[in-house]
Amino acid sequence: MFDEDINDPYPKYRIYAQKSGVATVYSMHETVYDFDMIPMEYSKVPVSIISLDPSDMIEEIEHMLYAFEHPIISIENFPEPYENL
Repeated sequence: MFDEDINDPYPKYRIYAQKSGVATVYSMHETVYDFDMIPMEYSKVPVSIISLDPSDMIEEIEHMLYAFEHPIISIENFPEPYENL
């Protein structure tokens, strides 16, 4: 299902969570890592898929699905994992 580069230990996208009132809001962001695979930065605007070619969209969706195989990151305590307390 996934291309070889999608199983890169540095996933292109990660899922982020933050509390908003009584709810937790989840979003997906492009993420940049340091050499120890610790997230350094993330796109402040959640990602959306726009393309001129549907096959490019499929590849991006595969990258997004790969994010579900990694811990969710806390926006409030970036880059720590999110803990639903």
